[in-house]
Amino acid sequence: MLETGIRTLFESKFECPACGTLSRLPESVPTEMVFRLTCYRCGHKSLVRLAHRPVSEGQVARHQSEFSPEHKPSVREPDPEPFVVKKTSTDAAPMIEKEPFSFADRFRKKIDSWKSPKTDLPEDRPWFQKIRMREGEASRSGHPVRTLAERLLDRGRKFRLPRFRANFWLLVFPIPVFLAFLIFFWIGVVQRESEVEELLSVFYIHQPTVIYDRDGKKVSEIFGKKTSNLEWDAYPENLKRMVLLVEDRNFYSHGGIHYSSVLRAFFVNVTSLRFKQGASTITQQLSRILLNDREKSLGRKLKEAQLAYALESQLDKQRILLHYMNNVYLGHGAFGFDSASQFYFGKKPKDLNLSEMIILASLASAPNRYSPLKNPDLSLGRVEAILKSLENDGALREDLRPIMRDLYVSFHTRSPGETVYGNRKDDSPYVTEHVRKFLQGLYPDANIYETGGFSVHTTISQPVQTELQRIVKSHVDSLVRSGAVRKQRLTGQGKDSEAVPFRNLAADLSPALELFLDTDRFRAGGDSGLQAAVVAVDPQTGDVLLLHGGTEFKSDNQFPRATGMFRQTGSTIKPILYAEAIDKGFVTPATHILDAPLIYRNATSNWMPENIGSQYDGDISVRVALAKSKNTAAVQIAEKLGLSEISETFGRFFFPEEKVLKNRFRRDLSLALGSLELSPLEMASAYSSFANDGNIVRPHLIEKITDRSGNVVYQRREQDEFNLRWPKERRTISPPAAEIMVDLLHGSANHAGVRNTGYRGEVAGKTGTTNEYRDAWFVGVRPGLSMAVWIGYDSPSYGMGSSALGGTVAAPLWGTIAKVFDTAESADRGERRKYSFSQRAVSLSICSESGKLPGPDCPKKTGELFHPSHVPTEICPLIHKADAKKEILKNVF
Repeated sequence: MLETGIRTLFESKFECPACGTLSRLPESVPTEMVFRLTCYRCGHKSLVRLAHRPVSEGQVARHQSEFSPEHKPSVREPDPEPFVVKKTSTDAAPMIEKEPFSFADRFRKKIDSWKSPKTDLPEDRPWFQKIRMREGEASRSGHPVRTLAERLLDRGRKFRLPRFRANFWLLVFPIPVFLAFLIFFWIGVVQRESEVEELLSVFYIHQPTVIYDRDGKKVSEIFGKKTSNLEWDAYPENLKRMVLLVEDRNFYSHGGIHYSSVLRAFFVNVTSLRFKQGASTITQQLSRILLNDREKSLGRKLKEAQLAYALESQLDKQRILLHYMNNVYLGHGAFGFDSASQFYFGKKPKDLNLSEMIILASLASAPNRYSPLKNPDLSLGRVEAILKSLENDGALREDLRPIMRDLYVSFHTRSPGETVYGNRKDDSPYVTEHVRKFLQGLYPDANIYETGGFSVHTTISQPVQTELQRIVKSHVDSLVRSGAVRKQRLTGQGKDSEAVPFRNLAADLSPALELFLDTDRFRAGGDSGLQAAVVAVDPQTGDVLLLHGGTEFKSDNQFPRATGMFRQTGSTIKPILYAEAIDKGFVTPATHILDAPLIYRNATSNWMPENIGSQYDGDISVRVALAKSKNTAAVQIAEKLGLSEISETFGRFFFPEEKVLKNRFRRDLSLALGSLELSPLEMASAYSSFANDGNIVRPHLIEKITDRSGNVVYQRREQDEFNLRWPKERRTISPPAAEIMVDLLHGSANHAGVRNTGYRGEVAGKTGTTNEYRDAWFVGVRPGLSMAVWIGYDSPSYGMGSSALGGTVAAPLWGTIAKVFDTAESADRGERRKYSFSQRAVSLSICSESGKLPGPDCPKKTGELFHPSHVPTEICPLIHKADAKKEILKNVF
């Protein structure tokens, strides 16, 4: 039988009202809840509630004693305060209360205990009021009160989802946060819009400086970072299409960020638990290039997104794509599709086939990982995946796989460590270095390798310049290998005195020289190997056609010998003196000079000029003396001119500025034998007067320089590019004297080794060999060309041996280069140029033995050129029936 009254227990023990049996309640029974108890002895059922009650100290003691180990519980004595049933109303269920307190009194007493200072729980708290209302409703309700087990069972039968009570602030708070983020984001976008042009200028910093030849063909480049700088039309449409299909198919439809791609990539990365897929558009990739930040962070992504919107706002799609294709990194030091195209395939982008375009397009996402040189298998797999995707989309109809396999076979033959820097081939290194130093002079505070973007238009003849480095090195190696040059250390009293001017010059040069040349080489013991310098100019324009300053351009061999080295010239200086003597009328080509030993005395010593080989021919004409390079004849002509006249002559040919003349000119007759130090460029320019009507045009190599925006930053006008301190143009000798010198130098050149190379073209030149065979020269002209060749060692302490004459080591190199010049000129320009003189020399018949107008008995008559102002009038006095030479020698001695 169920007793319907609720009994409230304040202890963990229960006494059955039917049989009086005392039971202990489990410790886990929840308080303040109604549950049903069944007596284990009689089976009587009762509804009870376990509640807390303040316990007095006596009760605590009694409680502890009851449950102490010494106390053994026995049969529970009846509670002195038994429960009785009391009905509160006729409708309400009877309540079991404990005497003498009713349930309401006990509950009120409990509340009073809560109102004590210890608990400090005011009665008027809202939740207390709710508890009292619920208690009243439970007691007054007509419905039976269910136990905990019944309620749990009822919930099990009818499961309900827990109710979510929406919090107003949780819904409202994200809105202002999101708005604040949007404001912050778009403020950043606006700020980035003002920085776009400045950021884009970084691309031009790393663009190469391109050097062009006289015909607009690329000679070489100067760069620290290899980027591309092509215009839109230079990229083929198929390449642009492949780039968009592989990297960003929605390029023309999004505003900088493609949101569906971002969500797709987010889902893939979350499901795979790693970064597996990106969602960057081409605009975002361009932003990443501009920011130059590879950190994987939300901050970097935020900046990248802001800049992407700014780029879309400031630039059109074509310009964005062009900047991307010019600057995206494609591996091995190649930035941009132009640079990568030349590195991987040796082609310009316009010459690529479709297979090559797809390979290049596959590199942008991971250039190192998908490099066909480093990881050919991964690269081929990537390319095949792209091919399959293009075929599925109908963008590709032909099967390119066989062509792809052939391309990857060729990649296997190349080194994985290859880069655009290691493969950089410069056929004109000394031209490139000259341009770099010139640009550095224009912009002294800038790093030319980083400034970049210049277009330098030069006067170089690239078809010949391309072959020049190979020709020079091959010739020098042949000289050493064949024994024509034998390196000899020069010792003995006074031998090093001639090296002093050269060493002093090296010490006075710019400190920048130390970057290119170890000046210790000019001291005793220095050695840089056999070197050669070549420079050629156009006599009519002063254009530098060829420039090569050493055997081979290397890190330790960059000294510009063709323009910055000053060496004794040997016999190559003689035509300058002969031209002046002919122009002034001191001699004519037919004038006879005695080739015999000479001795010059001064206060301290004697000087005796000697011919090479100590050979003397007696009475010879000026023409023969020049052809055979007679030192005695040259000294006699210098003596006729006098040092004052020679000084004036050298001023016109080499030192137009008075200050330079005083510093470099030496007043002694040894000048006639080439003891003065001059550069190959100065010698080539001096000889150019013979082929240019007696005029010298100041040499120049750079015609014009434009910056990356096309603005002209340098234009050749009055600038002295090589710091020669020369006027733009000057006259050195009269036109007839120039024509006579060309005619005289024909014979001199034919006596040299120019023809040994098989060169059969026009040449008028002179060899030169200095003391102890330190220097070997050949300087020659032909229509449209004046070229100087020097061979020797950097240190004057070394000679090349007695076999190393100007005619045996320098003249053949001149002829080899001239042959290449003729081939290139005939292929590019058609017929060859001819000499042109505004005033012609006079041609007369003379007696070959006396050099005077022939008499009636002169058996041998030859034609000879004479200056119109100095035509011979004397008739040959010789009696040719006798021995004319003996007669002359009799009169002399």
